[in-house]
Amino acid sequence: MTAKQDKAKLDKPKSVILVVAGVIVKQGRYLLTQRFEHASQGGLWEFPGGKVEAGETDEQALERELQEELAIETTTGQFLADSVFDYGDKVIHLKGYLSHWVSGELVLHSHQDARWVGRDEINGYTLCPADYPIVDALKRLPNN
Repeated sequence: MTAKQDKAKLDKPKSVILVVAGVIVKQGRYLLTQRFEHASQGGLWEFPGGKVEAGETDEQALERELQEELAIETTTGQFLADSVFDYGDKVIHLKGYLSHWVSGELVLHSHQDARWVGRDEINGYTLCPADYPIVDALKRLPNN
């Protein structure tokens, strides 16, 4: 690549990808999932979710993604927080929602591990950077 091509690449604005995440609560514990090692942010923990597709509401996207990734049915509750984070190769606008487990047995289609943790245990995991504002919002909620 020439210096001119390098500069053009740097000057090009990155597209922002809208992603939703579910802070899934079940019996007072929250689900954290671990990204595959070979994926972007590999090995880090996150609140599961995915991209919002054209024509979907955040709630529709979140419930679809959790069904596809984890084989569970949830209902989307209260908005918690959002963050915009530049991961270098892409910019993510992450919106976190409290999600309530309805049914299903957890199957990991898109993650290498999953853990149900108490709110006070979340800090023991290294999360994707965009997830930390959601953790902060969760900690401000009254116990649920």
